Amino acid sequence: MRRTALILVGAITGAVVLGVAWWWWTAPPRADVSVLAEAAAAIPAGADGLLVVAQPNGAVHWLLRRPQAVALLELSAPRTDEALTRLRRSLETLAREAHGPLAVWWRGTEMAASARVAGGAARALRTLAALEAVPARSAPSVADATVVSIASNSALLEGPSGTGPRFGGPERLSGIARLGARWWRIRATRDRLDLVAGTPPELPAREGPSTIITGDIGRLIGPALSSNALSQASAGLAFDADGWALALPGTPLGPEVMRMLTLGGDTPASPPSGARAWRGVLGEVWALPGPGLTIGSRATMLASLPSPPYAGESGMLRGPELSAVCLRTADALERLWVFESRATALRRAAPLVAQVRLARWRILPEGGRIRLEW
Repeated sequence: MRRTALILVGAITGAVVLGVAWWWWTAPPRADVSVLAEAAAAIPAGADGLLVVAQPNGAVHWLLRRPQAVALLELSAPRTDEALTRLRRSLETLAREAHGPLAVWWRGTEMAASARVAGGAARALRTLAALEAVPARSAPSVADATVVSIASNSALLEGPSGTGPRFGGPERLSGIARLGARWWRIRATRDRLDLVAGTPPELPAREGPSTIITGDIGRLIGPALSSNALSQASAGLAFDADGWALALPGTPLGPEVMRMLTLGGDTPASPPSGARAWRGVLGEVWALPGPGLTIGSRATMLASLPSPPYAGESGMLRGPELSAVCLRTADALERLWVFESRATALRRAAPLVAQVRLARWRILPEGGRIRLEW
């Protein structure tokens, strides 16, 4: 009996220890905002954008379970893929050895990073950077620490320091970021990532199909098609696992097209009124005339689109729905050999996207808010 009790106590103790270790390993990073702002202020002026991460080693553990959050950095610095590949080994070592925040900044196609490390780690980082042909700088810091900076181009390490953000009141954040002139505060929890800037607006509602509102459809889908030739136009997009709808309210239509949209096709049994349907090689397509062009796979999807005019950038995406769209789009792109690599990328992204329960954002001139939920 006593032996059984000891085994039970040992099992409970082991479970508690494992639970505490897992809690510590996956805990989101945190640091005082003043510490993060100080690191941001030390970055050379002229960067297109920057990111300062609290407790970078802990941030790596957090990102291992939520790799979709890295997409926000890729969207902010879309032309730095080659620079990031060149810096990867040095950057991983810098993040692992950092004592305090890790700062990353970029300009054009180039990227740089900086953190405070112990003296021995600084020597190892300089050696690694030399082997990788990566420009590096070091400067003494407090106690025995050294600030080590690496870059894909040494020009990013030159010049006077910039200015940090001015956030009111003390708070602990997971990081801060600047894109252009706008500063973002970043808060991470175990199942959510929040970014807020300026006077944050309300997020879109959680109900209904996935929706995207953009002021520049060319900027939204141009990178996916490897094209910069798409014109700037506001657009609304709605989709679920089985259907879609697209609105281009600012796109002028010729009189022949307007006549076809109003006189041809079938009419729906329920609103929206004026919608017409055509059936052909592309399946069933519904259209709603004026203002501009509104088309969709079902009449109900047309009704789910937000009403124009569209202001700013906003959206609500469900991961499983977006994953299904990725796979359908990949199927279509695979029929065109020129887009074969894009189709492969979409297939790889689909299972990762499906893990995101909900993504919502709204970005206006006065402020912005972005939220990812797992």
